[in-house]
Amino acid sequence: MKISELMALSISDFATPAKAFSPNDRVSEVIGFMRETRSYEAVVEEGDRTSIVTVRDLLDLSNLDTRLSKLMHQVPRLNRQNTVSDAASLMLEYRTRSMPIYHAGKLDGQVTSPAVVGRMMESEVPGKISSIMTKEPVTVESTATLASARELMRRKKVDQVPILSGGRLAGIATSDSIVFNLAPRADREVKGGRQPGRFDEPLGDYGSGNLLTNEITDSLMDVYLNMKKEGGNYSLIMNTGELQGILTYRDFMKILERRSAKPQLPMYIVGLPDDPFSAAAVRVKFTDSVQLLRKAFPEVSEARAIIKAGETRSTKRKCQVDVLVLSPKERYSYSVFSYEVADAFDQVNTWAKRLVALRKAKKRKPTSRRNPEAPQYEQ
Repeated sequence: MKISELMALSISDFATPAKAFSPNDRVSEVIGFMRETRSYEAVVEEGDRTSIVTVRDLLDLSNLDTRLSKLMHQVPRLNRQNTVSDAASLMLEYRTRSMPIYHAGKLDGQVTSPAVVGRMMESEVPGKISSIMTKEPVTVESTATLASARELMRRKKVDQVPILSGGRLAGIATSDSIVFNLAPRADREVKGGRQPGRFDEPLGDYGSGNLLTNEITDSLMDVYLNMKKEGGNYSLIMNTGELQGILTYRDFMKILERRSAKPQLPMYIVGLPDDPFSAAAVRVKFTDSVQLLRKAFPEVSEARAIIKAGETRSTKRKCQVDVLVLSPKERYSYSVFSYEVADAFDQVNTWAKRLVALRKAKKRKPTSRRNPEAPQYEQ
């Protein structure tokens, strides 16, 4: 399979099971789930919005009873119409290893970067390690503490920090190893007590000796097979003993993202007409309306349209179209009734134009007026 063919595949071909948590669930439940399933993200559902909590979000955790609502952040919902290229672009944009997939408003699974990369490596992958790896990654000295490495990961939004000693690679600190192994745990000897995480430890006492490394001259296949064999999410790229970069599953996704256009916004249309021509017209009209909105509202993350059949008049049946457009902070809804589905989506387009006009009007600066009582100065 060619890379271009892989990019165009539906993400439904890569769907794996996913579990949804509630915003009121506790962090301790998610840590247990992540540790058991070797997951990096947890999906959190709140009404018609979907958020995630990542291992990196848990780095500065001090209380296992914290609610997920304090840590989660919203992400778009992909659907079966989205492609591998769309998923790759969103994973890079949101710095995740997976994205949730929805069908008819319900969680249908997830697409993960390891699954996509595994299929990609069945193709003849172009490029060298140096073309996609993260060059000159942030590092820490072995004398630094776990707390400083944890803060660096949070600030730089990275999940692996190589540890150096005398300029040579000595180990690596990863977000999951810190969260899973050093996060506060229940004290078995003291009922209700907690043992503090050992964040004051020097990294030299902590750094993993089981390092995943590859030479800069290796192929991308060599790196993938090394990561797969060891069950890791990274490989440190070396050149005769010197650290050159780091390569993760998310970096592999650049091969699929860099050739694509802006990722398609996740859109759902439920209740499409049976007639294929009418259905195609509806898709085009709704897509045009959403793209128009996105120009003025770039923060829009998802759009939905639900077509419901209503009362009948002669040979025509009245329909209702409900539209919902979501962004991290706002939601925009619109409902319209019509005897022609296509006409209803023309009215949706008119509504979208009104929203755009209102947004532009808010952005215009008010005309400044001279205050006659203010002191005047000669030019």
